[in-house]
Amino acid sequence: MHKFYRGYVIPGLLALGGLTTCLSNSSRAQSNGLAELLATTPDRANAILYVDAPLVRSFVVGTPLYQDLPESLKEVKIAAELDLKAFNPNWEIGYLTLKQPTDAATLSTKTGGYVDLISNRPVVWSPNSSYIVPLGGDLVGLVRPADRQLVSRWLKNEKGRTSGFLNKHAIQSSQFFAVLLAVDLEDVWSPIALQDKLADFASIKGINSKQLIALLSSIRGDCIVSLEFGSSPEFLLPVAKDFFMEVLDKNQSSIPDASNWTPSVDGNVLAFRGTISPATLDDLIGVFTAQHLQGRLSESESESSGSPEQLVLKASKAYFDKIVGIVDRVRSYSAHGTGDRAQWNARLANRIDELPTLNVDSDLIDAGVRISSGLRGNVVAMQTANVTAGTARVVNEGGYNYGNSNYAGGYYYDVNAPAKYRATAQGVGNISYRELISSIDQLIGDTRREMTEKFKVQF
Repeated sequence: MHKFYRGYVIPGLLALGGLTTCLSNSSRAQSNGLAELLATTPDRANAILYVDAPLVRSFVVGTPLYQDLPESLKEVKIAAELDLKAFNPNWEIGYLTLKQPTDAATLSTKTGGYVDLISNRPVVWSPNSSYIVPLGGDLVGLVRPADRQLVSRWLKNEKGRTSGFLNKHAIQSSQFFAVLLAVDLEDVWSPIALQDKLADFASIKGINSKQLIALLSSIRGDCIVSLEFGSSPEFLLPVAKDFFMEVLDKNQSSIPDASNWTPSVDGNVLAFRGTISPATLDDLIGVFTAQHLQGRLSESESESSGSPEQLVLKASKAYFDKIVGIVDRVRSYSAHGTGDRAQWNARLANRIDELPTLNVDSDLIDAGVRISSGLRGNVVAMQTANVTAGTARVVNEGGYNYGNSNYAGGYYYDVNAPAKYRATAQGVGNISYRELISSIDQLIGDTRREMTEKFKVQF
């Protein structure tokens, strides 16, 4: 676990504002080039990510993230437009810096794609709906989704309007961090919307509601540990930690590390400082999909060579190991509720779909598809249960609104009903989840036996 000097973002916090995240780096300084990247994106980005891969690897030895950051990868730099409700990128543009030069032909072979020509430059279409752009030497560009116009506009340097908040953080020297994530959420929430959302927050009872709403609606960026406002948040400091944890709870999200963070105020910035686990760091980087290509792009020539049978065995074994690792993360995740688990399972289903399938055994790919489909089915089941419970709660509360008695308008209002509805939804979702894990375990066991028999190598 390592210190964050600027924070970590989760969907629940996005109900409040924008974000910058930095994992501290005291070992070396490098030019991260985020400002240059941000200046060249053709559409306005609202998020940037920087990862010093070797330094992060030293923090997360023995974890799944360690395997996702190959030794041949040096840096990841991404600008993106995030869908702030789903917390998934609508588009991403970025750079990977490798430890060895590469070209379009080599990249197409490694990814199983083909070489295209856009704006008189060779680019590689990748099967996972991305374009990869060799930029000379050890630098490659990534554009996702595989939108030729977006790639063309980027290569032609058709600049979009940039965020002042992101620019401020993009120009920082990377000697102070190994990971940076910044999200611009200025003008996302109106004071009216915040008033409704904060009405039943127990943690802020006694706080001047008008002053709080004015503060939150002025938010410019968010750094867990750092929320930047248009005025001082000093008055919020006594309840800041409880308020932050309640925001997570209301949005059915969780960050186990956050319970040990300490709040402080510096000017217009409310900061939380503390430790962060490799799993949380993995979640942070995993928000972005373009960096999932890095394993294929950074393979050495020896790793991507061999007889056809050897390539299939190597790719299939790597794919199976990744699937098992992702399922382990599904099982070990400490969810705060079914809504939190649904978000987590959806994200890990996407990770399975993003796994490279070049040279992978077709039966093994089918098993991966069945697992990701099962995760998404569980997401739908949990979300449906929550919606049903919410509808029942509204009907129950509607009956109460017909009069002053508990038998108003022919309806009975049960004061314990909200808790009962939520417990029922949690129960339905948890049953669905347990059934899913059981079926996935059976599928993995069957697949392991089939692959071991087929390849005569233990999977």
